Amino acid sequence: MIRKLRTKIIVYSFISVCVVFMMGLAVLFGIGYSRLNDERVVRLNNEFVIDDWHTVTPSSISGIVLAEYDIEQDNISLKVVGDGIKQTESETDDILKRIITRRFDEGLIGINVVYTKRIDGTVMRIAYMDRGFNSSKDVKYAVYSVVALFVGSIAYLIICNFLAHLALKPVEVTWKRQKQFVADASHELKTPLSVIKANTELIAAHSKDTVASQMKWVDNTRFEVERMTALVNDLLFLAKNDEGLKEQLDTVNFSECVTSVVLAQEVLLYEKGKVFDYDIAPNLSVLGNDGQLKQLVTILLDNANKYSKGEGNIRLTLSVASSIVGKIAELKVSNDCDYITPEQLEHLFDRFYMIDQSRDKSHTGTGLGLAIAQTICENHEGEITASFADGRITFTAQLPIYRPTLLGK
Repeated sequence: MIRKLRTKIIVYSFISVCVVFMMGLAVLFGIGYSRLNDERVVRLNNEFVIDDWHTVTPSSISGIVLAEYDIEQDNISLKVVGDGIKQTESETDDILKRIITRRFDEGLIGINVVYTKRIDGTVMRIAYMDRGFNSSKDVKYAVYSVVALFVGSIAYLIICNFLAHLALKPVEVTWKRQKQFVADASHELKTPLSVIKANTELIAAHSKDTVASQMKWVDNTRFEVERMTALVNDLLFLAKNDEGLKEQLDTVNFSECVTSVVLAQEVLLYEKGKVFDYDIAPNLSVLGNDGQLKQLVTILLDNANKYSKGEGNIRLTLSVASSIVGKIAELKVSNDCDYITPEQLEHLFDRFYMIDQSRDKSHTGTGLGLAIAQTICENHEGEITASFADGRITFTAQLPIYRPTLLGK
């Protein structure tokens, strides 16, 4: 689809510009051609400055024929044929006769002969030029015009192709992500729906059994419903942000926000046997949404809880850091983990991406958590990165510190 759209844009743009080029060059060619004719007329008129054409030599009037016609005697009394004239004498005489009978003092005979005539007493002086003699100028001008059209069109085609690729690249990336998103979402939703369907069929097949005896299937169904509900909520969050719908941002005490999530998650981490410590700088405020910021911290701690190695040695810090935009609140969550390749690090924030490609069911994640964390950071004009060193992975979220301007200060 994107390729066809790019091709259409290039073709339509190229055709429209070629039409404009041709129209422009046609106008320029017409103007240039008219100027050449004007130059020919000026040259012919210059010949009339010479009082006595008997002194004119063929070499001095290349491409021009001069003649004097005696009106009373009705004959041509003088004829000087300039060098380069490839007409026979009869052809020259025929042209002169046609000029003599013309009513206008200037004009064309056919398409190649430009003439000027003047009457001086009983003598008609005639000067005409064979445009074929100087046709090389016309040909050269036409060739230059065609070459200019060709070169301009090729140059524009290259530029148009480049700009089309550049302009459609974000669309292409978004389109591919959308297709992948739909495919992955369908895959993730298909599994819990299949389990729910199988469980309900088992329950229906043993309709005479007690509820207590079938609690295994009921619990499985409830688990998959909760998992699917969480997945749908995550999908709705990402879809809403993709559409550009943003939450209202207020001044949030980020330190208190992080502390509240840490206290809630601390019990869960200890239940899993994880070693957890934290260091939170007080009174760091950001311009943001309290719910999304808590979701950000929850995602990072939940990720550490699920995927950390052994005791995890999970550590969370919130501190002030400096950047090119000023002071920022820097939230770091790190934990022990298996080796992660640089390529895997690049894709950690992709939607539905999971390092465990087998999607081990012991981990109930959907691969959307870190994508949501990245979206939340972007909504708050911040960023989040991941790094791996010495057997530990570290997620670093940076958000600009908000300091409201005090009026009157």
